Amino acid sequence: MRSRRIRPRSGLRNVQVVDSSYMSQSDHDLLAIEAATIYVLTDSGRILHKSSPDHDAGPRFRLASCASGNIVLVRHDVGESIAHAIEGLAAREPALPPPDGAPVYLNEYRSFLAVEAPVESSDSGLIWTFPDRLDYDHPADLVRSDTPAGDRLLAGLTESGMPEALAKMGFVDVGEFWTPWCVALHGEEIASIAFTVGLGHASAEVGVATVPAFRGRGLAAAATAGWASLKANSERVLFYVASRSNVSSHRVTQRLGLRPIGTDLTIA
Repeated sequence: MRSRRIRPRSGLRNVQVVDSSYMSQSDHDLLAIEAATIYVLTDSGRILHKSSPDHDAGPRFRLASCASGNIVLVRHDVGESIAHAIEGLAAREPALPPPDGAPVYLNEYRSFLAVEAPVESSDSGLIWTFPDRLDYDHPADLVRSDTPAGDRLLAGLTESGMPEALAKMGFVDVGEFWTPWCVALHGEEIASIAFTVGLGHASAEVGVATVPAFRGRGLAAAATAGWASLKANSERVLFYVASRSNVSSHRVTQRLGLRPIGTDLTIA
């Protein structure tokens, strides 16, 4: 088993995602790339904040696991003694084959973090990577960022305001459309949006939000496949992460044939 702390790095048919040299990496190496995609790290390998445009603080602890090892990250503001104790436990954590299993030392991680501040939340998720090629047919019209149609869409939303359904999901203005993005339409309505929640040197991670009234129709998969086909993503290794309990997101990965590479635990 290996345990690693990450260091920072200086309509739709027959969607082609260009192969990257990262695609030949092991699952353990891919987990390391994913961690450096979603987080900005300090020189010592601590989480500084998320790499998303809002620079969310991120979790105080994150453990990503696959059958061949673990990736351990602790946030920069966790005290040194607590961080070392957590890292020591994580070094003994058995590697977990996805998607089953829970960390052996879950309660201990929570207890150590609670010494400094109450544990606000924890979540267990699954991590996927995209195949070299996606084949997904769906009749939805797609609108992509950095295109004339995308510019018109943003201009219209700026002028008329965000639809209520999107605002309820947190899209208060067009600044929430983190580029690059792809929208799937149902008629003239925005049904689902796939947007970039993490961006690395040669990697990207997608986040997907679908209006409740349009869920279960394959629109999230259409938007996600459209995002993967964007020119900006053509040379990148791409990731998708979802909570274990998010069954709708799991269906997206099944529709697109994404490959599971590991699990993650986050504690905030």
